[in-house]
Amino acid sequence: MPLTALVTVVLRMYSLVWFLAGLGMFVSSYQSASNYSPHGGSWMVYLGPALEWAIAIALFFLSQPIARIVTPPPNPEVQLGGLTQHDLYCFAFTFLGLYFFLSSIGDTLNWLHYFLLVARDTQDFEPKRRDAFYTLSRPLITLVIGAATILFSSRLARKLIAFQRKSE
Repeated sequence: MPLTALVTVVLRMYSLVWFLAGLGMFVSSYQSASNYSPHGGSWMVYLGPALEWAIAIALFFLSQPIARIVTPPPNPEVQLGGLTQHDLYCFAFTFLGLYFFLSSIGDTLNWLHYFLLVARDTQDFEPKRRDAFYTLSRPLITLVIGAATILFSSRLARKLIAFQRKSE
């Protein structure tokens, strides 16, 4: 497997991480904006997540040209012993899924407990309860995405390989 293919895999995995982090930033931005305005606040609050998504999408599509730039000119073959590109992508998706899942379990349980306590003490969707919900949503989204990435790693790998072959 050419070294540029390995670098492309790594860059695309980072782009997916940044895209998902942008999703978390969007939820946090919406929560912050809704605290100050019932209609979601100013559009300026969403520039951070939009920029992160734009960078993630650009990195995903530019990963092959970047890989050609950062690898040495004679593009050496890397011997992976019987590992296919599908195996490599499956490993990368499983690794990312485990990272997302395991890094968000503690926060999800903590904020779920807090949200349930606040929900028990309040009747309507008042600001304290709304804040607890949006604070819970970020680690919960990360936890669900991590679990889905683990469960669908083989399917995601096949789709990414098909996309890569189509773009070549």
